[in-house]
Amino acid sequence: MPTGMNRREWLRASAWSAAGLALGLETTACGKQPREEELRAAEVAGLKLNSNESPYGLPPGSREALVRAVERSQFYPHRSYPEFRAAVAESEGTTAENIVLGAGSTEVMTMLIHLAAEQGGALAADPTYFDFVSYAEAARCPLHSVPVTDHFVHDLDGMAARIGPDIALVYICNPLNPTGTIVPRDTLRAFCEAASRKTLVVVDEAYHEYVDDPHYGSMAGLVREGRNVVVTRTFSKIYGMAGLRVGFGIGPARVIESLDRFRMNFASIACTSLAAARAALGDSAFVRGVREKNRAAKSYLFGELKKLGLAYIPSHTNFVLFEVPRDAREMQAQLEDRGVLVRPFKIKQKNWIRVSIGTRKEMETFVSTLHSVI
Repeated sequence: MPTGMNRREWLRASAWSAAGLALGLETTACGKQPREEELRAAEVAGLKLNSNESPYGLPPGSREALVRAVERSQFYPHRSYPEFRAAVAESEGTTAENIVLGAGSTEVMTMLIHLAAEQGGALAADPTYFDFVSYAEAARCPLHSVPVTDHFVHDLDGMAARIGPDIALVYICNPLNPTGTIVPRDTLRAFCEAASRKTLVVVDEAYHEYVDDPHYGSMAGLVREGRNVVVTRTFSKIYGMAGLRVGFGIGPARVIESLDRFRMNFASIACTSLAAARAALGDSAFVRGVREKNRAAKSYLFGELKKLGLAYIPSHTNFVLFEVPRDAREMQAQLEDRGVLVRPFKIKQKNWIRVSIGTRKEMETFVSTLHSVI
């Protein structure tokens, strides 16, 4: 079934063609209210379900570590960087030379795009994570696309056929933002093995920890095998650190070393953020607990959407995209008037709303409010 992108992602819809990424003729933007209005709405909203943030906050150990780190916040985080880099490497079974840190995985993506722009262009799905598209535009990196399949997953055969000497980077977002779908582990591994012989493959695993499908798997193992693959991760989602800005990339040492040329800040991650993220590493109980609560709240929402007769895309993430019977912007505004923030879409001549998965109580409130505007 069709899917789409959020208002922020569609704000610069014209950038698709400017970046060399062709949109389907049936896909149009819903439009976006001014940034100032959105921020004011977020301040007064009773229920903020428009940015895929976790409602469960930080792991307890991260809260404690963050408070302790405040006592040393007058110092630059020079010491914390190598310590955290080594800790990430240990958790991923690599060496520190295979790890690059960033203020969110988006900083790592930006560096990778600048690297690709020196050598050629990038290849991505259509649609994909829109910030990747906007970063490519800003870096003047030619961006080429292959439409997703009818099931709204990456068309890996089509992408493989498109790889040529002009493609310096292939971007795979798995789970895919904005659809929430996944490419099975074995299928993606075979693609990455073949494609990485020709060019650099970047696999964005921002929602990695939310997936509980047994057919899914991380591509980090390919890095350990020496493949020309970079995997990006973030602490913004399941770890509840969107405001702390911590992410990293795992890749070949030669690629990681080359990214330093594009680093715009010698220490973009605060010492407090590094301390919180380091404490979260290995907290499998917290991750498991958030994943289970997210799964339960999402299942409840699926059931309620079915009762309402609203089509949705089964998602492996902490957001769901569902079809609505009239203009999505109008419904978004009505929900906002009732204290609920969501994202409107219009894709392939149909109206959609994306809602982040909150707690069970929050989703019950959302469903009740949705009833009032349907």
